[in-house]
Amino acid sequence: MTAVALNSSNITKIGIVIIIAIVVIGALLSIVLTALVARIVILVVVVGLAILVWQQRTHIKDQVDNCKLDATFFGVHISAPQSVQQKCLEHVRGGH
Repeated sequence: MTAVALNSSNITKIGIVIIIAIVVIGALLSIVLTALVARIVILVVVVGLAILVWQQRTHIKDQVDNCKLDATFFGVHISAPQSVQQKCLEHVRGGH
């Protein structure tokens, strides 16, 4: 069996191939990680907004259940007409 030795030109070629492979792998990983980070950021924002909307909905529901028809929804002032407020109070007093 004959031994095959690496000469300096082979080492240079292998080094260049390895460097190119590392750069390509790094580029692919950066694309995948960027997409992954973007998806995670979008997920966090969507979940945060969903929690905020649910909290606001619960607040309005609690206010209406207690006949407090004067509330805010995302900073927008919402109030029911006086006739609706009066009917709500009559409904609560009537025991329904």
